[in-house]
This record gives sequence, C-alpha cells and structure tokens, in this order.
Amino acid sequence: MKPVLCLGDICADLIIPYADALKAKAGDPASYVSADVRPAEGGSAANTACAIARLGVPVLFCGTCGNDAYGQMLKSGLNREGVDTSLLRMDALRPTQLVLLVLNEQGDRTAFACPAHLGSQHAILPSQIPDDITERILWLHVNGMMLREEPAASTQLDLMRRCRTAGVPVSFDINVRVEALKSPAFFENLHRAKDNADYVLGSAIDEIPMLTGEHDTEVAAWKLSKCGAAVIARSGAQGAILYRGETRLHSPAFPVCVADTVGAGDTFDGAFIASILSGMSDTDALTEANAAAAICVSKPSGRGSPTRAELDAFLAERLNKVP
Repeated sequence: MKPVLCLGDICADLIIPYADALKAKAGDPASYVSADVRPAEGGSAANTACAIARLGVPVLFCGTCGNDAYGQMLKSGLNREGVDTSLLRMDALRPTQLVLLVLNEQGDRTAFACPAHLGSQHAILPSQIPDDITERILWLHVNGMMLREEPAASTQLDLMRRCRTAGVPVSFDINVRVEALKSPAFFENLHRAKDNADYVLGSAIDEIPMLTGEHDTEVAAWKLSKCGAAVIARSGAQGAILYRGETRLHSPAFPVCVADTVGAGDTFDGAFIASILSGMSDTDALTEANAAAAICVSKPSGRGSPTRAELDAFLAERLNKVP
C-alpha cells in the first residue's frame, strides 16, 4: 500500500497542569514548590501521522523542526512509531517550535506557541516536496495551522492543488490557533484550502462555522458539504457528525474518564483516515474515530492514540462485538 502523507506541524509540547498547581497552593502553600511540567512529542500533523501508523497504515511525514535536542527527540519519536521521516527537514538556524499546553481542571487545554511567529514548523519549503509525490502517496492530510505563515502556507496550498488535480484524496483539519485570528491572509488561505479538500474536519463550535460565516454549526456544515467536500464536525463528548451531500450521520462519543484532551482531534483524524482506507463505510469510520479519540483522552498524552489491537478490544467491549 502507498503511504498517507501528513504534511504540517511537528513540535515539542510542554504540558502545564495549571489546575493541579492551583490545588497544591490552596491545600498547602508551604509545601508547594513547582508544577510537574511534562515535555512531550507533539504537533497536530505529527500526532495524526502516529495515529495512522499505529493502525497499520504506512505514513510519510513532511515538516520542519530545529536541528537541536528537541528536534532529535521528535524525529526519533516518529521513527519509533514506524513513520517515514525522509521528508522531515531539520533546520540549522531555527530552534524547534515549542507549544505550551495549559490544562484546566477538566483536562481541556489552551495552547500557546513559543515563539508565536516565525517558528520552525512554518519553515516547510517547496523543495521538500518531490516532483513525483502525487504518484507516491495514497492520501494527503494537512491542517490550517500551516496557513498563517510562509513558506509553509504556499507549500501546503500548492500540494493540495496538485493532489486534487491528480485525484489523490485530501483531508483538511481546520485546526485554528489564536495566533492566526487577526490575519486576513490566513482566512484567505483557509478558504483556498477548503476548496481543495475532499474531507473538511474541525470543531463543531469553534471551527466549522468560521468557514461560512454561519453561527449555527448544522447550517454551516450543510453549506460546506454542498461545495463537494464531506464535512466532519467534532463535538467532544457529543460525538461527531458527518455531512455529505444530503446525508447526515451522527456517531455518539464513548464515555471515558478524561485525563486530558491533548491530541484527541488528531487521533480522531488518523483513525478516520485509516478506516476509510481499509474500505469501511462512513458510519463505521466515524465509530472507529470516536473510539480512538476516547482512548486518547483517557491517557495523559497527545500521543495516546491506540494500536489496532487496542482499538479492536475497546470496540469489542463497548459494542459487544467479537474483535
């Protein structure tokens, strides 16, 4: 099987349990020293690549990180998961992008990019993309995070157009970060990306409406799906809804004890792509994606996506099916 190409961000996450720190200070200020900040391998596109690889589908990753200790950690992490890193560029001048993930009491995170601009993840060059890439891959997955700065924005948009022309399916996770919201160029790029995607995925509340100007998620998703793409609106504990033409499919979430929500959407995307490529229907692919996301949020890591055996066992238990 040809690989899925995941192009986009790869970064080092610093997970900051802010709510735990507040509890410690309130309970015994004299004994409080510092919060336990955990460094972790991250990046939305890199997380999705790992989620796909763990489900047995070959993956090729294209992105940029610094040629430093964090960069070496990130490359080793992808290699360990079986992800092909031949298109990963390690920049000698830019340090690896850091993302501070501040967790609240529910495990929900607020992300802060450091630096906020000109980070290594946006230094993806056109020269990193082989001329014959559309012949070498089975699927392209990208996200909106790369669309706010050059050269990554133009590199990604050009590749999306090339894949769409060549008949290679393209999935696009809107994945907006706060740093992009004041950039008119970003919103222009967002619409160009949407027009070259076969699948548009995003938060039902924060992201799907952004592409249409409609405040109601249902109206926004229907409007987007009329343009030809399948639209998947993720709603956390409420599950996910897929809109394709006149079809509306709702798949409920699987209740679990949440450790944190880091990487849940990335894991959902990866499991959905892997399921579609294995020949599953939209309905079954949504079920697998929701199950994979549930497993991810039950673990304290953005790389908490399941293996095929873990996912099959989870579904067998929850749906009373034989794996």
